[in-house]
Order: sequence, then structure tokens, then C-alpha cells
Amino acid sequence: MEKINSPEFENLSIQQKEEIILHHKRNFIKKAAIAVVAISALIALTVFALKIRKEMIQDRVRFVSNPPAETPVMITPEENLEKEKEYSNTTLQISFKYPVEANLTESFDTEKGEGKVEVLYSKDNNLEFLEGYKVTITVFSTRIRDLNQFASTRLEAMRTTCPESTIYSGITDGKMGEYDTLYYQIDYCNGYYRNHYIDFGGKFFEVSKFYKGDVGFRQQYDIITEEIIKSITLLPQRFEVTEFLKSVSDVQSGVKFEYPSYLVNDCLVPMPTDTRYRVILSVCEETQKDAGVVISVTPVQRGATFDGLLQTEINKMSDDFFAAKGYPPNGSQENFTFNGEAAVKVTGYSWKDAYYIFVNTEGPKGAELVVVGVKEGSAEFKTTVNNILNSIKFRQ
Repeated sequence: MEKINSPEFENLSIQQKEEIILHHKRNFIKKAAIAVVAISALIALTVFALKIRKEMIQDRVRFVSNPPAETPVMITPEENLEKEKEYSNTTLQISFKYPVEANLTESFDTEKGEGKVEVLYSKDNNLEFLEGYKVTITVFSTRIRDLNQFASTRLEAMRTTCPESTIYSGITDGKMGEYDTLYYQIDYCNGYYRNHYIDFGGKFFEVSKFYKGDVGFRQQYDIITEEIIKSITLLPQRFEVTEFLKSVSDVQSGVKFEYPSYLVNDCLVPMPTDTRYRVILSVCEETQKDAGVVISVTPVQRGATFDGLLQTEINKMSDDFFAAKGYPPNGSQENFTFNGEAAVKVTGYSWKDAYYIFVNTEGPKGAELVVVGVKEGSAEFKTTVNNILNSIKFRQ
């Protein structure tokens, strides 16, 4: 194919020239189209390559910023370990809580209801007890019925064992939780004592806390021992039958009470009159059968009233008194609440020197009159009588 503008091309006819020019145009268009397609493909490949590169970069970023999840670890909560223990002793009538790190020892006489419980903490488990605290609860059945005298005796005993540099307080009124106490404290007797004394249930309780150590630890021990003491509960109301305290529950009347087992339930405590009562209890000391407590009950019949029955009994006692003494009684009546029930205390009408508490209450079968008769013996026995009276409960 002749080239355009060549000598050969010039010698051709016009028709031949046009055919050659047309052929060249077609070749140019074909090459241009191929070039366009090639360029388009190249552009497409470039764009695709750039897109792949971008995706790879993004994947790399995601991999770095989101590391593989760790295997879940199951966390088991720590056990709620007990920090304190609870101690209860029905023979000694006590219950309290103390720290688990302390050691508890006990010794008691079941028959007498006496004994001692000691809570001891020695720092670093030192057997010589160079630093730590101690709470000692001692229960006494003593013939001494004056609590102040008893506390004074215990304080004097401490003076014989402590050095001359010891400082003693006087005996004052104290408080141990909900209980009123007699209290004294001793400083610098190889440590620090804080002693409480309580008259409860016919027995004396000595609650002594002792601690020693450096100043910081002493403050800590003082707080710990005070918490132990505040947790103490005295338990006569929880006893049913023990060797030293007996509980009686009369189902017919709903009356319940307690009395020391050393008393005998076969006494000559006088009734108010010859009116027939059902006697639930008549207790006294074996050596004095006519002094003690008698608890009796009679139903209030339909049409009768408490006031009417009470007046009848007072009239009968007045007649008996005049017959025995030859002159009328100088008696008195006191309305009061006796352990939750309306009652009247009648004093000075009995020629046998007893007084009576007439209680207006109800039992399982309806209204009833409960009569509590008391003839006091020795001064020591008076406390026992008061404890029996305080233990009486109705509507049980």
C-alpha cells in the first residue's frame, strides 16, 4: 500500500488516491479504538488495584485495633467468711457473739447453774498473752444478795493482786447493752480492766473485759471487747426445764413462770381466804415452809366481776384478821399493771403477814382471777421472790 505523499502516490489516479486515503482512515480509527479500549482496561485495572490496596489497608487497621477476644474467665465470688461466732449456754443463762479469731473456753456446774466462759485473743498467738484482750463472764449463786457488797468484795480481791501503781475507780452505775449494772475500772494492773456486775434470775453475773498492748492496739481491743459485751443477752425466759431453773406452763390458765430448782413445791404459804382456788405453785425454801410464793387461779363465773370477787376476798380477810387479832386491819389497796395485766396489790389484810396480788386476766376458757400470794422470809430470799414474780406471764 503506497504511502500518502510518496512519488508513487502522486502517479495514481484520483480514484486510487481516495481508496488509499479511506484505507488509512479505517486503520487509524481501528488503532484508535484499540488504544481507547486498552487505556480503558488499564484505567479499570488501576482502579481495581487501588481498591484492593485500600481494602488491605483497612483490614490491617481492623486487625490491629481489634485484637482477638480473650477467652472468658469465670470469676467465682469470694466466700462470705464469717467474722464472728455465736455462743449460747442455757445453764449459765447467757448468749453472745465474739470474733472468730478469738478462742473460747467454758466450765460450769449444771446442778448449781454456776460457771465461767472466757473469750481470749492473744496477738500473734503468743501463749504468754503479752498483748491482746479477754472477756470473762462468771456466774455466781451466792448467799450475798447485795450486789454492791458483792462488787466491792470482787474489787477488794483485785487490790491484792495488782501492783501499787494501779489506779482504781469507785463503784458506779453502769450500762451493759440494755442492762443496768454496777461498774468499776482498773488501770495499769498489767493491763486494763472494765468490770460489770448484774443481779439477774437469782444469780450474780460478773462481766469482765481486760486488754493490754500498745496504745493503738489498746484502743482497738477496747472497741472489740465492748462489742462483745454489748451483744450479751441474759436468757432465763428461754429456759423450759434445767437443773437450776424450772419453768412451769399451766395450760388451763395460760399462766407461765419460773423458779429456782432448789426451792420445794410443797409449802405452807397462806392463801388469802378459805375460797377454793386451784393452786398452780407453792414454793419455798425447805427450811422455812411458810415463807414463799403461791400462785392460784379461779374462773370468773358468768354474772360475776373481778371487782366483786376482789371485794369479797378483802371482806373475808378483814373478818379473819379481826377474829385472830381482836382489832380491824389497817390494809391498803394499790392498782397497778402486773407484767402486762391489770392488778390490785392488797397489803395488811392478812393476819398471817402475807400480801396478795389479784390479777384480772383471761385464760383459754375466758375471764379468770389469778391470785399471787407472797410471804417474805429472809432478806436474801426476797430477791428470789422478786425474780419469781417478774417471771410470771399471762395469756400464754
